[in-house]
Amino acid sequence: MRRIYYRFPKTFDLDFDLNRPFPEVLGCIRRLHDTHQTNRRGTDLVKRQILVQLATNKMSFEMVDSLPPFEETVTETADFRFILHDILLAAKGRVPLGENIFLMRVQDKGPLSECTVVKEGQQGTMDATEFKTLLKGACP
Repeated sequence: MRRIYYRFPKTFDLDFDLNRPFPEVLGCIRRLHDTHQTNRRGTDLVKRQILVQLATNKMSFEMVDSLPPFEETVTETADFRFILHDILLAAKGRVPLGENIFLMRVQDKGPLSECTVVKEGQQGTMDATEFKTLLKGACP
């Protein structure tokens, strides 16, 4: 069963292949949900929280942790929404810096998986190539 979002844009920011079968890529994406990365920006420490949603009913998205395992039931195509929250970890407390939202379509191409990425909106500092690096790090 395909999990597609009918409003997925026809124009995209980046298209690339992952050298993994489709079910493995879906598993990598599921494991990314609700994870954190901590990086330095200059002298500041910034935490990035990653939330992942999967298309449901062709018109909306649901968090992947609220869905039953879908790696073996989703076939051909899956559309995801990634929400990345950047938070400054300061001595005075946590300060929200911004939010990046990406839509990603993963298509089964046999031994490969084709990924199409679109940034939703203009907010945030992350671009599609940085998102690709994050994803390739999760699915080596």
